[in-house]
Amino acid sequence: MGKNTNYTINDIAKMANVSRGTVDRVIHGRGTVSKRAYEKVRIVLDKIDYKPNLIAQSLKKGELSKIAALIPDHQYDVFWKRPLDGIEKVKQDYASLGVTIENFLFNPYNPQSFRENAIKILEKQFEGILVVPFFYKESLDFFKKCDEQSIPYITFNTFLEDANAVSHVGQDLKQSGRVAAELMNKIAHTNGKLLIIHIDEDLADSIHMQKKEMGFSHYNGQNPQNFELQVLRTSPSENIETILVDLLQFDPEIKGIYVTTSKVFLVANILQKYQIKKYLIGYDLIEENLSFLKSGIIDFLIFQNPEYQANLGISYLIDLLVFKKEIPKKKLLPIEIAMKENYKNYIQ
Repeated sequence: MGKNTNYTINDIAKMANVSRGTVDRVIHGRGTVSKRAYEKVRIVLDKIDYKPNLIAQSLKKGELSKIAALIPDHQYDVFWKRPLDGIEKVKQDYASLGVTIENFLFNPYNPQSFRENAIKILEKQFEGILVVPFFYKESLDFFKKCDEQSIPYITFNTFLEDANAVSHVGQDLKQSGRVAAELMNKIAHTNGKLLIIHIDEDLADSIHMQKKEMGFSHYNGQNPQNFELQVLRTSPSENIETILVDLLQFDPEIKGIYVTTSKVFLVANILQKYQIKKYLIGYDLIEENLSFLKSGIIDFLIFQNPEYQANLGISYLIDLLVFKKEIPKKKLLPIEIAMKENYKNYIQ
């Protein structure tokens, strides 16, 4: 008997010399079946290497896979609009299978907003969760509750080693920082200082910025030029323009600036306004950054592909929950470098 996955329930019933109803009950694990009949059907299934149509099963039984996405609200930071677009594409593709995806948007400047949305998700009892673990302590508290309730979750954008995520999708953030440092060393090849800027976020609670700074500093320390590094942290309440202009005018030895988030356009705008020439590297092809990249104010943007990260994370959850597939524990995306000569390749 050759292996073939196209056998119908009627074919299997004839081979096992049992009724169609018996085959259906064995395949779908419902109802009662005698031990003898069960063994007859299982022998046939093993011989033909039968694989049930999981899509048809879900539709037939009317089962729903409820997935939650906990991500920052793009009203506070336009970067997070792209992940929502990626989630929406998956939602449309799998709606016919009974998969529902609900977005929970939190204020990226307010840990309490993250906690409140996390509580809502737990109360609604979702089968799987896609999470941006933006706040370290709050994320670990949330994941502990997910683990207690056996809810699988996938992280993207930021990897937390202390979490028990079934998978993570994103870039190696330390390596991202190293790439930025190598680029800076190649263009700012004279002795001097380099400035690392963290904008708008609490560095102590923001693992993604810590890892980028760590990678940048590590590469710089290994390089013979070994630029002197200075770190500037700004919050939403601070006037970054006044702080940065005063700093650059006070210390002309600063050759280049590395911004650890997509808000590099804030620095680019200041450099343009005051006609200050510094090498500048940041993240992401949002509209606010593109004009400065095209004009040469920003030298390089590291493309994090947030839309694909979110899309892939949701797709992995569906593979796990609906199709019962194995998914990778970690999926690291390539670190891609955009400049004015090639940026169009990333936004088509």
